[in-house]
Amino acid sequence: MDFRETTDLTLFVRTSGEDIAAWNRQRIVDALIRETNVDAETAEAISREVEHQIASSSMGFLTAPLIREMVNARLIERGLESATRMHARLGFPLWDVDHLMLYQNKENANVPHTPEGTNLIFAEGIKRDYALLKVFSDEVGYAHLAGDIHLHHIGFIDRPYCSCQSLEYIKKFGLNLPDAPAVAAPAEHAEVLLAHMVRFAAALQGHFSGAIGWLDVNVLFAPFLEKLSDGAVEQLSQMLVYEFAQQAVGRGGQTIFTDVHLQWEVPLHLRDVEAVGPGGVPTGKSYGEYGSHARRFLWSLFDVYRKGDASGRPFTFPRPLVHITEEFFRTDGHEAFLKHACEVAAEKGNPAFIFDRDDALNLSECGYVLREAAGKPEETPQPWTMRYAAIQNVSINLPRLAYKAGGDEERLFSLLERRMELVAQAHEQKKYFIERLLSHGGDGPLSMLTMDLDGSSYLSLPRATYLIGVVGLNELVKRQKGAHLHESEEARRFGSDFIKRMKEITDSLSALYGMNFILEQSPAESTPYRFARLDLKYFSPEAGRYVRGDIARGEVYYTNSVLFDIAAPVAPREKVRYEGTLHRFIDGEALSHLWLGPNPSSPERLAEFVTFVFHETTNRQIIFSSDFTTCRACRRTAAGLRDSCSFCASDDVEGITRITGYYSRVSGLNRGKIAELRDKRESVF
Repeated sequence: MDFRETTDLTLFVRTSGEDIAAWNRQRIVDALIRETNVDAETAEAISREVEHQIASSSMGFLTAPLIREMVNARLIERGLESATRMHARLGFPLWDVDHLMLYQNKENANVPHTPEGTNLIFAEGIKRDYALLKVFSDEVGYAHLAGDIHLHHIGFIDRPYCSCQSLEYIKKFGLNLPDAPAVAAPAEHAEVLLAHMVRFAAALQGHFSGAIGWLDVNVLFAPFLEKLSDGAVEQLSQMLVYEFAQQAVGRGGQTIFTDVHLQWEVPLHLRDVEAVGPGGVPTGKSYGEYGSHARRFLWSLFDVYRKGDASGRPFTFPRPLVHITEEFFRTDGHEAFLKHACEVAAEKGNPAFIFDRDDALNLSECGYVLREAAGKPEETPQPWTMRYAAIQNVSINLPRLAYKAGGDEERLFSLLERRMELVAQAHEQKKYFIERLLSHGGDGPLSMLTMDLDGSSYLSLPRATYLIGVVGLNELVKRQKGAHLHESEEARRFGSDFIKRMKEITDSLSALYGMNFILEQSPAESTPYRFARLDLKYFSPEAGRYVRGDIARGEVYYTNSVLFDIAAPVAPREKVRYEGTLHRFIDGEALSHLWLGPNPSSPERLAEFVTFVFHETTNRQIIFSSDFTTCRACRRTAAGLRDSCSFCASDDVEGITRITGYYSRVSGLNRGKIAELRDKRESVF
C-alpha cells in the first residue's frame, strides 16, 4: 500500500467505521510491524495472546478500538513504551463526546455551541493528542500537561500561529489560490477588492490558528476611492465592517479573528511608493498623493464603529488598530480624528491605539517590528512582499517558578533559564513539523502557504517569529517580595529586572537556535485560569495564598502578563506609565487595558490621555474597554452589565464584555474570566 494515499485508511481499513470484517489475527501482526517497528516475532506473539483472550471470553462483538487497547496492554506488559505510543489510538471517550455535544465548552468564547463548533472541538482533541505523542518531546509534552508551560492552540498543530499581510498582494495578483475552483483577476472596483480581502482572510484562517491582520487598510484602498462619492465610501465602510463581523462560517462557526491596521497619515513605508490601483495597474501616483482619500475612508469606518450593529452592540471583529506616530500629530485634521476615534472608544470601546515611536511599525499579531526606512526607499520592502507570521506561542507559568524557588532569587533565575530553554525546544520542534508539511509544496496540506506569485513562498520561515508568552508576573513578584506590583517601588523594580532578564535570555536563545524568539503578552482567555487551577492542585497550600479570584467557587486566575492586578486601585496614568516601562522588553503584543464605567469620560479627556501616553510614556498600546447589556426581547443595547433591560425591563438579556482580547458574551466566559470580570476596577480620568 502507498501510505501517502489515505483514502483507503478511512474507507476500508477502519472496521469500527463503515464496514464489518471477519476476525483476522494477521491484521494485528501487520499493524504492529507497520506502525511500531516491533520485530515480527514479537508481533506474532502479541497477536496470539490477544486471540486467546478473545476466544476465552464471552464477547460476541468486537470493535477495532477494543482490539487496539488489548494489544496496547500487551505492549505495556513487555515494557515497550515507545511502541505503545506509536500504536495509540486518538479520540474521545463516549461520555466526553456525549457531554460536548450537549453542553458548551468555554475554553474559547469565540467558538459558538453549534454542530460546527463541536466538530472543531473533536478535531482539535485528536490533533492535540497527536501533537503530544508525535510532534513534541516527552519533556515538552509533560511540561504542558503539568502546567509549567502552555502550548497555545496545540489542537492546530499543523498550522502556523498568526499572520499579518498587505492588501497589496491581492490587489496585484488577484485571488489566485491553490486548489481553488476559480481564479479571480485583480479587482477593478473597491467592493470587489473588499470581497477578495474577505475571501482571502477566510482562506488564511484555514491555515493559521490565530489572528489574521491586514496592514495599512485605509491607505491601500485609497486608489479605488478617488471617483467614489462620500455616500459610496460610507457604504464601502459598512460593507467592510459587516462582512468581517458576520463571517461566522469559518472553522467551528467562528467569526474570523481579524485585525485591521489603520493610519490617519500615509506611513513612511508607503508615502513615496507608486500606488497600485484598479486592475492591479500602477496609477502613476504615490500613495502619499492619496492621503485625503485614505483619511476619508478612515473617518467613515469609525462612523460605522460608533453606530454599532443593528442592536447597538459593539462589533467584535474586525478590531481597528489605530497607529499613532510623530507624523500623526503633524498631519492636518489629526485633532478632529483623534476626538472621533475617542468618541468610538468611549461609546463602543472598539479601537486599540498602537504607539509607533522612532519610525517603528508594530505588528502586534506576530510580534514583528518594522523599522520604516525614512529617506531610504531602497530599504523599504515592496508592499506586496510585506507579510509576516508567528509560528507558535508558548507561555510560561511564572508563579510556579517562584513556588519552586522558595524565595531563593538565584534559584529563581536558574529555573527561569531552564524553563525558557524548554520553550525554545518546543518552538524548534513545531518549526521542524511545519517545515515537514511545507516540504510537500503544492501537493501538501499547506500548499497555500507555499504559493509564490511574487517569486517567493507566501510564508517565509526565515523571518517568522516564535512567541514566548508571560503569565503571572504580579504573583511571582508577590511571592518573591511580599507585595503586588502596584504596592511598592521594590516590587516594581524587581518586576522590571525579571522581565529584563527574560528579554536577555530570549535574545541569547535566538542567537543559539537561529530562530527569532520574542517575548509577548500572552493571550489571556484560558491560560491564566488553567495555570492557577493546576498550581492549586500541585502546589497547595502555598498557591492558595497567591492565586486571584474565589477558590471556593473554582473561579481563579493569575494576573496576565506584566499587568498590574486587575483590582489594583491605581490611577490610569500611573498604570500605563509603569506597564509601559516593561513594554520596552516585549517585542510582541504588549498593551494596557483601561476599563471605562457605564458613564465614561468625555472624548476630549480620552484624546488628551492618548496624547499623554504617546509623549510621556514608553507604553506600546492601550485599549479602552466597556461593558454592555443587549436585550433579546427588544434588541436594544445599553452600557454596563445589567440583570434586566433598561429599555423594556425584560430579563432576557446578554452581557457583553472585553475581559479577553476581544468582545465576547459573558455567558461564554470560563470561570477564571468570570472572576476577573468581577474583580476589575474601572479607570477614572
